[in-house]
Amino acid sequence: MNVFQSLGRKNHIAGLDALRALAIVGVTLFHMFPDTVKGGYLGVSLFFVLTGFLLAFTSVRSWENGSFHVLRYYGKRIKRIYPSLLIMMLTTIGIFHFLVPDVIAAIRPEVESVLLGYNNWWQIDQNADYFTRMANASPFTHLWFLGIELQYYLIWPVLFLVYVLWANVFGKRSGAVFFALLGLAAAVLMPFQYEPGMDVTRLYYGTDTRVYALLLGSALGFWRGGMKPAGLQFRSTGGYSWLKYLAFAGILMVAFPAFALMDGQAASTYQWGMLLMTLLFCWLIHLVADDRLELGRGLDMPLLRWIGRHSYGIFLWQYPVIFLFNRLGWTKWPEYWALELAAILLLTIWSDAIVDFLLKRKRPAVGSSFIAAQCVFFLIVTTPGVALMGYGGYGIVASSNQKTSELKAKLEAQKAAQAEANARAAAEAAELAKKQKEDQAKLVTQQLTGVACIGDSVLLGASGDVRKALPGAIVDGEVSRYVGGGIPVAQSLAAQGQLGNVVVIALGTNGPIAGQARYEEQTKELLKILGTERKIFWVNIYGPNLTWQDTNNAYLQKVATEHPNVTVVDWYAEVSKHPEWLSADGIHPNDAGCAAYARIIRECMERTLTAQMAK
Repeated sequence: MNVFQSLGRKNHIAGLDALRALAIVGVTLFHMFPDTVKGGYLGVSLFFVLTGFLLAFTSVRSWENGSFHVLRYYGKRIKRIYPSLLIMMLTTIGIFHFLVPDVIAAIRPEVESVLLGYNNWWQIDQNADYFTRMANASPFTHLWFLGIELQYYLIWPVLFLVYVLWANVFGKRSGAVFFALLGLAAAVLMPFQYEPGMDVTRLYYGTDTRVYALLLGSALGFWRGGMKPAGLQFRSTGGYSWLKYLAFAGILMVAFPAFALMDGQAASTYQWGMLLMTLLFCWLIHLVADDRLELGRGLDMPLLRWIGRHSYGIFLWQYPVIFLFNRLGWTKWPEYWALELAAILLLTIWSDAIVDFLLKRKRPAVGSSFIAAQCVFFLIVTTPGVALMGYGGYGIVASSNQKTSELKAKLEAQKAAQAEANARAAAEAAELAKKQKEDQAKLVTQQLTGVACIGDSVLLGASGDVRKALPGAIVDGEVSRYVGGGIPVAQSLAAQGQLGNVVVIALGTNGPIAGQARYEEQTKELLKILGTERKIFWVNIYGPNLTWQDTNNAYLQKVATEHPNVTVVDWYAEVSKHPEWLSADGIHPNDAGCAAYARIIRECMERTLTAQMAK
């Protein structure tokens, strides 16, 4: 049983489609509005619990009626998962082949990881390698979730065998308790591995750190499936149903604010928050499945049922559509988000119709004008859709294995030359300062001699051009450096007497510098180290696929307003007009962009210092 798939009418548990709808709406809103619906990713945890629950429940029922067979089990999952997945991936790659071909230039390794079920580990590996993490922004990023699901499906027959053996010896309820304890033990891995300020990708994507939700859901499914009769009712004893209604309302009162506010970067999320929400989701499923309460029947509204039953297609299509809109700059609210949502739903209906026709041979009945219109729509969309899938297949075959080698080699070469160049620059700065000391007319040039520059890989890649534009500059650029990483660099340069009176900061590409207290504290600490007497030029960022781009740039403007010695170098405004300045990743400047980057910094500094001297 797939988490997105409804039970057959014989085993139907009312209300599960509504819970799928809650989960997919949360995930979709999070992908569309990550800065507003900050906790929508919790829908993934709800999906994980539902997966474990449905697998355990249906497996117990199949075992009891003698119909559980491993090959049949795997066959059902393949038929449920792969047709829709292949349609989505091939169509997406075909569309991107025409509109944004650079995105799919090296798509083959990612496609392989998705189809073979290890995409979450592939993405963790990409994140570990900064070069591929920055360049491999992908329309398939959301499929890490499917990787964990596929891995759990793969090992499920073994887990189910463990349950059967345990239950035969110690009893069915004991088997459910065993899986619950196993899930709670696995839940310790996430808070145990969490460290403040760490990159949480490993914890968020890791099978070992997320499997506890699946195990807890399975424990609930075994508990329910092992009841007599086999789980079709949760009959309560006693007159405390009102407490369960109250609990149901309380869970929703916690869940909805959490979907809106629970930040996926917050320490509390990984220390206890995600586990707490997972336990609440288990309780929610337990209450909805309680037939006596009739909560499930109350939730079985037509709209929620439709969303729940199409949740797999909505999940598959949402990120490719959102990614394409963002890449094309179609982000104006509310026109484009409404168009995004319409595209997601129409593509879901289309792909689900193809799958139903291919696998279930569902043919629409004749005699209805509405169904006739559906048939026309189906034919009109499917014909070019098949052609796009063909281009998608071609795109996979023609893609390279890596699209970042050129950028990676360039940055590594700049890194290797940086220490030697800094030593020469220090000597050059001292000599130039000595020669210019008596020349008042060259005061601005003197101030721009020996400038200290602290930044990330964008600065590192342009360091050669920056040194040409700022003679004697001390440039310290580092791959994957975030704003907090600039603090020890500033302290070290100050201790060596190399910080100077003018400093360039180029940080903010690798993560937020605002929006949470800990990020802003790091920014304030860096400014405190630099002091109020130094002139600080902070280069803002450009990266259309970075969710923190606008937030960071707005915060830098706020910092400049509050600190008279801080000036923003508006790299974003300039490079937005010149996409030809950028490498394939859309973030790092190419050779022409590096020259422009250095020139823009120099010109901003000259304007600012000249204006200050004229006062």
